[in-house]
Amino acid sequence: MKKLYRSRTSSMIGGVCGGLAEYLEVDPTIVRLGFVLLGLYSGIGIAAYLILWIIMPYPDMGETSTAEVIREGAEEIRDRAQEAAESISPCLKQSQGPTANVVLGIFLIGLGVVFLSRTLNISWLRWLNAGTLMPIILIIVGVLLLKGQRTNKRGE
Repeated sequence: MKKLYRSRTSSMIGGVCGGLAEYLEVDPTIVRLGFVLLGLYSGIGIAAYLILWIIMPYPDMGETSTAEVIREGAEEIRDRAQEAAESISPCLKQSQGPTANVVLGIFLIGLGVVFLSRTLNISWLRWLNAGTLMPIILIIVGVLLLKGQRTNKRGE
């Protein structure tokens, strides 16, 4: 009987798509594309990937208990997140100072507003969705970046 495992050989992030592709006997790119499309369309792709990352063992783990597999999967996600944060941290410190933080803040606030308006289902906020808010956020972010660039050139 075939078992579902994460792949160590065809892994880009956690080996989930590679493992699913091996199990389904398809190209890993197709599985990755499916997760990306699900993630962009509804966000479920990200949640499903993280859940599978936690519960799918590697093939060399043998008959490890489910609790141990979950613990190791969660620890691996934590370690990867810490590595990503450590690699991004120097870039943020070397960035243009407060401009990068403002841009990131506006982007996150915009995403929060979109998700909150969808959750609350307020009638006068129904027009507010990712399709209308994201272009507005991109325009604001672009203006702030250009403004920050002009300010940096004056300061040089």
